[in-house]
Amino acid sequence: MHENRFEDQREDGFTLIELLIICVVLPIVVGAIAAGLLSVFSLQSSVASRIGDSGDAQIVSANFVQDVQSAQQMTTSSSTTQCGTGNQLLGLEWSLGPQSSTYQTVVSYVEIRTGSTYSLVRQYCASGASLTPTTSTTVSYDIPNTQPSPRLTPNLDNTAARSSWVAAQSVTGVNFVLTEPESNYTYTLDAVPDASLPAGELGSTSTTKPTTSCGFATAGTGTYASTLCFVDFTSYNQTMVTSGGENFAAAVTGTPFTMTFTMTETGGALAGASFPTYTNVPTSEAFLGNNGFYTGVPNLPALYQTTTATTSVVTISNIQVLDSQGNPATDWELVTGDAESTDSGESIAWTSDQDLNLIPNSPTSPVGNACNSVPPTTNSTYLTGLGTQAVKCSATLSSDKTGTVMLDALTPKTLTVTLVGAGLQAMFLGLLLP
Repeated sequence: MHENRFEDQREDGFTLIELLIICVVLPIVVGAIAAGLLSVFSLQSSVASRIGDSGDAQIVSANFVQDVQSAQQMTTSSSTTQCGTGNQLLGLEWSLGPQSSTYQTVVSYVEIRTGSTYSLVRQYCASGASLTPTTSTTVSYDIPNTQPSPRLTPNLDNTAARSSWVAAQSVTGVNFVLTEPESNYTYTLDAVPDASLPAGELGSTSTTKPTTSCGFATAGTGTYASTLCFVDFTSYNQTMVTSGGENFAAAVTGTPFTMTFTMTETGGALAGASFPTYTNVPTSEAFLGNNGFYTGVPNLPALYQTTTATTSVVTISNIQVLDSQGNPATDWELVTGDAESTDSGESIAWTSDQDLNLIPNSPTSPVGNACNSVPPTTNSTYLTGLGTQAVKCSATLSSDKTGTVMLDALTPKTLTVTLVGAGLQAMFLGLLLP
């Protein structure tokens, strides 16, 4: 027993060689781990900045594209009317108010200083320009204090936009380059206003946004009262139609159809007006909308000269009728005509790419004495061109009207109307459904 008492005992601790190895290797391992941690910590700020910058880019892009697509007017001037306060880099506005030239929606992208940095803020006004925005959203938290405004193309519009509002109809692109100073992260925003797209392109998808309506007269007040709608020109914008054109998308009330077209105008200014446009019995009066003839048409279906003794030329192009899926409809007819009274020294002429034919006012009165013709004669020397692509109505005397000129053309693409007023002249545009 006593001879084996130390056999199961083991030696504890480290040898000198083991200690030397630990002393040499441990600093190397710890140093490597420390260097790795320092690298991670040093990258944290940069990574966080880039993640934040990427988030900024996504937020501003989502808002920017929608705003530009909706815009009808835009500016890059910091001194024009805007929504809210701050250094305006881009101003956008759309949605004209009823019977008004004031836009209801105004959006300003402004540069605002917050502490030692500058932010890009989207300010939205729902009831016209105001120093108090409806909402204010920071879309980028880090922009330089010398951030340039977006660039509009073509260059002519870019130059004009630096001092005033320009029509979105004439702008083919908006390019906004942003560089965030803290990370030197650069991204570019590009958008195109819907207003600058051809009517056919606007209607190529089911997402065409109506900009106005096409309403019907009271049932029984005209032969086609239930199938002939009249375009509402409440949103007619004189600035847009004379500086590149205005796109219209008229939703036909109670149907899945929308008529789209582009309108330009030169000469005497026009404005939307209701039916009837003029009543002065027994001297002279507009027949349309009077005497139970196509009465009750809603809103402002006439385009009326605002200055006497002027000539106005209205050009309507890219005319289409689309169904709810954005597909072209067939067998529809464009209708146009005299919405006033053509009196002594006045005329109204229509030119289209399709033949223009007369829609009789009634079986016994095709046009009445609208152009000095005597019912039922329709080929008076004062009403010319019926059945061709150019029709003209003129007069040498003023009288109480017993009818008016109403013309139709099968699926035309273009229409030009020339109004010559000694007093005032007016026209209408409508759609006759199959």
